[in-house]
Amino acid sequence: MTLSPDDARKTAYRCLMEVLENEGYSNLVLKQELSGADLSSQDRSFVTAMVYGTITRVYTIDALLSPYLKKEIGKLDAPVRTCLRMGAWQVLFAYGVKEYAAVSATVDLAREVCPKGAETMVNAVLRKVAKEGPLMLSKISPKKANIRYSLKSEISGCLIKWYGREKAELIMEAFLSIPKVTVRPNPLKVKDIDTLIKELEEDSIRAEKDPVLPEAADIPGNSMDISESSSYRQGHFSVQSLSAMLVGRIADPKENWDVLDTCSAPGGKTAHLAESMGNKGHIDALDANDVRLKMVEQTAERLGLSIISTMHYDCTYLKEETEKLLREYDLVLCDVPCSGLGLLHMKPDIRLSMSYEKMQDVLPVQESILENSCLRVKKGGFLIYSTCTINPNENEKQVEAFLSRHEDFECVPFTNLLPEKLENNPRLAMESGKGMMTILPDEEGMDGFFIAKMRRKN
Repeated sequence: MTLSPDDARKTAYRCLMEVLENEGYSNLVLKQELSGADLSSQDRSFVTAMVYGTITRVYTIDALLSPYLKKEIGKLDAPVRTCLRMGAWQVLFAYGVKEYAAVSATVDLAREVCPKGAETMVNAVLRKVAKEGPLMLSKISPKKANIRYSLKSEISGCLIKWYGREKAELIMEAFLSIPKVTVRPNPLKVKDIDTLIKELEEDSIRAEKDPVLPEAADIPGNSMDISESSSYRQGHFSVQSLSAMLVGRIADPKENWDVLDTCSAPGGKTAHLAESMGNKGHIDALDANDVRLKMVEQTAERLGLSIISTMHYDCTYLKEETEKLLREYDLVLCDVPCSGLGLLHMKPDIRLSMSYEKMQDVLPVQESILENSCLRVKKGGFLIYSTCTINPNENEKQVEAFLSRHEDFECVPFTNLLPEKLENNPRLAMESGKGMMTILPDEEGMDGFFIAKMRRKN
C-alpha cells in the first residue's frame, strides 16, 4: 500500500481525537474531514479504515498497550493516547502496512501534535507492540471476551447471557468483520438488478449479485463514493443493508395502500415501501427529528417518489391536533429507536456509547411507540415492528408484552416472503413461521436485526 503518511495520518488523527475524546460521530467527522482534504482515493480509503478500525479495536488496543505504559492509558495526554492507539492499530490490524513505516510515521505525527519529548515514548511503546503484540493478541483468553472482541464488559456479558458463550463468541467475532456495501435498484427507474449492475459498471463501480437477496447487489472494495455516481444522483438505486431490505419484503405493501411510517428518517425503508407500492397509494412519514425528516424528503425527491408526505411528529406520545391529520392505515411500520447492537461492525461508535443503562432506557420509548401506533392500524391491517439490535428485551419480549396487552393483534407467519437462502435456514424458517425473527450477524453475512409482523384482527 502506497501512503501519503503525513496528510493521511494527520486527517485520521483529527478524526480520532474528535470521536474518542470529544464524543463526535465517526461518520459525520469523517465526512467533514475528507470533504476538505486533498487526498487520493487510496489515502481516503486508508484514513477511513484507520478511523473505523481504531474505534472498533480500541478496547483490545488499550489492553495490549497497558503493559508498556508507566501510567493508565486514560491518564495520558489525549494526543499521546490517540497516537498510540492509531499506531497500534496499524502494526497489529492494518493490511499492507509495514510495521517500521507505521511506527516511523506515527512517531513523526507525535512529534508534531504531542507534548515535547512524548514521541520518544510513543516510539518505544509502538516498537514493543510491533514485536510482542501479535503473540499477546493470540494469547488473550476467551474468558476475557471484552478484550478479545473489543467490547465493554457489560456488553459482552449481556451477549453471553442472551446467547450462551459459544454462540456469543461467534456473534462478537462477526462484529469485527468489515461490513459490505449493498444496493437495491429503484424499480420505477431500473428494470432489474442485472440492468443496475451494468449501469454501475459504466460508472466504474464493480458490483455483483448478492447471494442472499436476489434483488440486491454487493459493492466490493470500491474506493469511490458511490453516492457521487450518476446512477445514484439520478435515483436509480438506494444504498441499504440486506437486513433493512428485508423489512420492505416482509411488510409486502400493495398498490393504493395507506401506510404510516412512524420513525421514518433517514428514509431508506420509507422509500422501499413506496417503490414496492409502485408509487401508488399514500405514505405518511413521521419523525421526531425535524432535521432528519428533511433527509426523507431529499430521498423521495431523488428517487422520484411522490406518494410520501412527511410530518414532524413524536410517536412516543399523542397530540390531539396531530391525530386529526392521520387516518387508519393498511400498514404501520414501527422501526423504533434501539440500542443498535446488531450494527457494531457498521457503527463502531456504539461500542463506545452503549451501556446496559441505555439499553434499559430505550425500552419504554419502544413500548410507547408501539402503543400509540397500533391505534392507527385498520382492522385486518398490518403492524411491523423492527429494530437493528439483537437484545431479546427490545425484540421478542417487547412484542410478546404488546400482544399480551392487545388481544386484537396476532403475529403473522412470513416464511414465504423470505429469500430462498433464509427460508432454508432452519432457525429463521421456524421463527418467521411464528411471525417474528432475529437475524444474527454470524449467519448469512447480514446485520443483526429483528422483525415482527402482526395483524389487527377483524
